[in-house]
Amino acid sequence: MRTCARAGWTGALGVETVPVAAARGRVTAEPVRARWSVPAYRAAAMDGIAVTTTRISTGDASGAAEGTIRLSPENFDRLDTGDLVPSERDAVVMREQVTFTPSGFAELSGPVIAGRHIRPVGEDIAAGAVVLPAGHRVRPADAAALAAAGHVSVLVRRRPKVAILPTGDEVRPLGASLAPGEILDTNSIMLGGLAEDAGCITETLPVAPDVPERIAAAIAEAAPTADVVLVIAGSSAGRDDHTSSVIGRLGRVAVHGVAMRPGHPVVLGVVGGAEDNRPATVAVPVVGIPGYPASAERAFTCFVQPLLRRILEAGAADDHAVAARLAAPIVSAEHLEEYLRVRLARVVAPRTGQVTLVAVALPRGAGALNTLVQTEAVLRIPAGEAGYPAGTTVRPVPVDGAAFAAGTTIVTGLRSPATDALIDLLGADRPVAAVHWQPTGETAAVEALADGLCHAAAVRIDLAGERPDERAAATLVERLGPITLLELAHVAGQAEVLVIPAAAFDSGAIADLRTVPRSMDYRRALRELPGYTGRGAGHETWHGPAADLEKVNSDSALADGATRCATR
Repeated sequence: MRTCARAGWTGALGVETVPVAAARGRVTAEPVRARWSVPAYRAAAMDGIAVTTTRISTGDASGAAEGTIRLSPENFDRLDTGDLVPSERDAVVMREQVTFTPSGFAELSGPVIAGRHIRPVGEDIAAGAVVLPAGHRVRPADAAALAAAGHVSVLVRRRPKVAILPTGDEVRPLGASLAPGEILDTNSIMLGGLAEDAGCITETLPVAPDVPERIAAAIAEAAPTADVVLVIAGSSAGRDDHTSSVIGRLGRVAVHGVAMRPGHPVVLGVVGGAEDNRPATVAVPVVGIPGYPASAERAFTCFVQPLLRRILEAGAADDHAVAARLAAPIVSAEHLEEYLRVRLARVVAPRTGQVTLVAVALPRGAGALNTLVQTEAVLRIPAGEAGYPAGTTVRPVPVDGAAFAAGTTIVTGLRSPATDALIDLLGADRPVAAVHWQPTGETAAVEALADGLCHAAAVRIDLAGERPDERAAATLVERLGPITLLELAHVAGQAEVLVIPAAAFDSGAIADLRTVPRSMDYRRALRELPGYTGRGAGHETWHGPAADLEKVNSDSALADGATRCATR
């Protein structure tokens, strides 16, 4: 901001008047006051009759029966909700409390109180009151309120224009046929959409090759008609990275490289202006956006979006962070501020049945475009933090419009050929990140389940005949409370099972898990695994204190030890 100001940049935009019906997403240029009150008259708040309470209290109404008031037709007016209440009436009696006689009288049950069910003038909006402040982005409800308050048009700030310049010898426009080593210009699509969501209009320029003169010419041509210029790629330190030097030639570089991940190579600068004895031209901010998709999105969110809000004189964005617990430990470089992308899961705690959000970290690769699609929230890890242990409560910021709604399934524990087959089938029709299997030892898996950090734990239990050993199940019950053992397969005298808290048995994630082991596709997959048998696959056994069993299955039989089991 200081560098831009020294170059003569003010960020000021013009204003324009638009119809209220077309104002959604626009930013108000001044406070908007109500031209009249809403409601503009005394209005009935209920269907019923309008009455004059003084007439009732002075005896102009005759009682038809004890506890009932009878009014003659001249002493009331029938009204519907929203109707004008006559000036001589001071209460509305709702229709449910009124009975009309064949002779036209109204019999009232219940008390009649002055002012009841009448909306006074200006109850919603008073004439002259501020309906919307300056710098407010108009929402659908805001537009309706403006119309109700007497406005057919509203003064808003002009939309900033963002020029987007993709660069790179290997970059081709959308729809082009690609040769080996060439890539499509997808970043322009993403950045253009982000800018439009921020209230801008955009222009995507033709791809410029990695030639400094060509990049400089494209920026110089775009800047006079733009409010911000974004240059994609070329911001790092490679042989063909020219963005920083070109911006320096046309103006001044304020920042090249920031201590954050992803998005480290971003360039912040300004072109034009009257600095350094150059001819006076319009100063325009320029941002060099890293070429990797995750870095590009983060550079826009952290630097371009605040710049656009400054230009529009809109208020600061509210992060709306949510509390979530980490499913697994995360490590971060202390010298950087990191933005970690996560998915969210709703997990039921075994003992309490309380549902909490659990966050699962996504892969960190800055070039993974699909990671952006999978992301449900972004966790900021400040510089100086080396990471957090599993179970830590953090506050990630949800991503607006994320394609998935906290539907991740989290399982910890054993990874084996049988569980791999389960994962493959469970994730066949789901996004890659929607199934998170955290390999751990069995003790750690049970502890994670007890702590409410996963939906199920995968363990091996010795067999007692054809069923998992009851003594091992009893040990799990002592730690977790009532559980269901979902058998996956038998191998070498043991059963591979999923341990599921009884409190979570009917949750969506568990319902998905329960379906797979009973499927023919899963049984066919087991037949291909040496040493494995599908005997028991899909079998479910409830284990828990005898006192709890009636809640699950009243027809179950008593098993050995301190537990009962019910089989399905």
